[in-house]
Amino acid sequence: MRIRILIKTNKIPILYRHRVVSLFKEALKKSDEDYKSKLYKDKITKPFSFNLVLPPNKKTTKAKIQIDENFTTEDIVFEIEEGYLSLFISALDYRFLISLFNGLKRLHIFDFSSDKNMLIDGKKIVWEIKKVSPLNERSIRSNTVVFKTNSPVIIEDENDNPVLFSDEKFEYHLNEITDRILKSPHIKGNGLEEPLKFEPIKMNKQVVKHTLKAFREKTGKPVMYLTGNSGIFKLSGNPKDLETLYKIGIGNRTGQGFGMVEVLG
Repeated sequence: MRIRILIKTNKIPILYRHRVVSLFKEALKKSDEDYKSKLYKDKITKPFSFNLVLPPNKKTTKAKIQIDENFTTEDIVFEIEEGYLSLFISALDYRFLISLFNGLKRLHIFDFSSDKNMLIDGKKIVWEIKKVSPLNERSIRSNTVVFKTNSPVIIEDENDNPVLFSDEKFEYHLNEITDRILKSPHIKGNGLEEPLKFEPIKMNKQVVKHTLKAFREKTGKPVMYLTGNSGIFKLSGNPKDLETLYKIGIGNRTGQGFGMVEVLG
């Protein structure tokens, strides 16, 4: 199941993914607080992925971004004079999307900024939720699917180092990560039905700026750099596993806005 959220705002910083997560938490709290607590109480794999698309006529500038009381950085900010942000969400768990859908309907306004967090040149940003719409979803019945990334796929080894599609161990780590994720009781309960086979078609490396409170407190740095894989690729495996990945996203950090894919064929 997939939904699209249209959001009206006048600007958005390049560091936005953690605030999308906060939007989800706030919406879920309004409609299903028990589910929200269960989903975010522990570090569990989230049964969803998301991607934020900016309008084509956006303008790019640089501005002072106050991330929180302790961290400020100067970085890219997108100014939006016309059009909407489009937030696309895909999920395996219907309860998540239904609860999110209902919560967003009640929310209407989301404070992207607070008095001390995520200020742009000292000013607050507000998101106005304009429309929430369900989207059609492709059904996967083949054992080979051509996917296109909507947001970069993050694959990391046991030491949290990025693994690129061109690395000879990429397929190994992709299988290891996916098998572990699918074993989660709230995802599937058992691992891969059969190993995945990955074939790049038109792939490239993409470095994404991101921030998380735990990272800032641990490293003393305001921004983390994540190396991901973007483009078009062929993935082979059991159709049931492929459909699950289509719904929850592929790789690490899907709940932070990475690994969302679209079916091309």
